[in-house]
Amino acid sequence: MTALSTIFAEVDARLTDIVAPDGSYERMPSGDPDAFPALEVHDGGDTPVEFEAGATRAELSIEVVGFVEGHGGAQTHDALNDLHAKAVFALCGDGENLGGIVENIEARDRRPVVTELASKRRMGFSQDFVITLTTPRGDPRSLA
Repeated sequence: MTALSTIFAEVDARLTDIVAPDGSYERMPSGDPDAFPALEVHDGGDTPVEFEAGATRAELSIEVVGFVEGHGGAQTHDALNDLHAKAVFALCGDGENLGGIVENIEARDRRPVVTELASKRRMGFSQDFVITLTTPRGDPRSLA
């Protein structure tokens, strides 16, 4: 398992718990969700930010996307905000940076939307996160 696989496995476990058993979660989905509430995570790539003797520090960007069913209005918006808060807390609320496997995780921009999926009205959000990680220099197979 690579360093990124380790990180995404932890993200998968935490976000799956939020929507189980009736909703859906998928990493890098190829289509719209089929059960709601729904969460998705998208890999936004990583950028090296610091090179040290024997180590590379990088910032990994991920986007968490969430959807709830509803016709809009306060009740649907409140359900969306609740799903968003649970997702942010699941990833950032332990105070240990994903259980201590990364150096840091920060929530960045949030964008709410009203959308139509499968000809039904939904509300959604996307939330950016930046994860700081360190790997042995030249070896992305493991976390340092």
